[in-house]
Amino acid sequence: MFQKCKNKTMRFEDALALVRKNFLCGTPINQIDWHGLLDDICWEEQEVLLNETVNNSLVVQYPLRTGYQVAFLKHIIHHLNKMNVEQHDQLYERYCGLLSQSGMEDQAGFSYKHYELPGNGVITLKESSALISEGTTGLCSWQASKALCEFITNNLEDFHGKNILELGSGVGLSGIFMAKYCEPSMIVLSDCHSSVVSTLKQNVELNFPKGTKVETDNPLINCLVDNGDSIVAVMDLDWSYINASNINQLIEPDVLVGADIVYDQALFQPLLTAINYVFALTNNKCKFVLSCTERNQDTLNDFLEMLVTAKFRINEEAVCSPKHFQWDGTASKIRIFSITRDWSFQ
Repeated sequence: MFQKCKNKTMRFEDALALVRKNFLCGTPINQIDWHGLLDDICWEEQEVLLNETVNNSLVVQYPLRTGYQVAFLKHIIHHLNKMNVEQHDQLYERYCGLLSQSGMEDQAGFSYKHYELPGNGVITLKESSALISEGTTGLCSWQASKALCEFITNNLEDFHGKNILELGSGVGLSGIFMAKYCEPSMIVLSDCHSSVVSTLKQNVELNFPKGTKVETDNPLINCLVDNGDSIVAVMDLDWSYINASNINQLIEPDVLVGADIVYDQALFQPLLTAINYVFALTNNKCKFVLSCTERNQDTLNDFLEMLVTAKFRINEEAVCSPKHFQWDGTASKIRIFSITRDWSFQ
């Protein structure tokens, strides 16, 4: 009997860790694999589940969207009712408390998500739940950014100890992940919309609270932090005017990175201008890693053809299955490319 209970507890703990991971990063409820966690769950285990999710100290301090937490608890209550399982008093208390808070978030819909890292650690991001907020799509984490993070975990040697420049960082998931996981020598996270850059700066400061702020004369650098392992910068970078940004005084990138930045043909020429500038700065010795959500095959192909015309070499990489980062691979196809150029190109 003791052995049976012990095995059950181990299975519960394993399932709980997976459900917690999905909850913290706001995985849609219908996409969470519960691994049988709610089947025959006892009173004490319900309390543990609450403490690891909606009552988690991280969530209390930096809350997920209220509507998401309500839906999470509603799913649990519905399942337990269906299974005729006695429910913990705190389950209803927390559900009602959250329900009373619905609609109280600010107009931009800002809330937080928490991404557990491979091995140890967590990234906490302030994001907007609105698809388009304050005139930009850059205030939330997109699928290609999560797929890029997964790719990086399997290709760490290409990023560890490097100088990295990220274009179109958004709220900073992939950039902050590289800063924490890859220990680059330096990483510059960049965007050009004022609301996005402001949120990006807040997220960098939130995730590196012990970092030492470094003074800089460049007005385009919003944040420069030395965290001991790496130097992390946030930069207001307009691709069309990258040659006037003095970025060459800040970093000579070994790796150029971009996730979900190829979606609007009006931005293709400015993006190509930025890529050409960085490659010229490094004498074509850097590599560009591009992660894309293929919403329209013709649109993506048009940009890839522009790269080929500009004498870049394109190698399509295998997209890793979701393991550490969760995204819906059935909604849109994710494609990742490694892009280089012959050193002799002038």
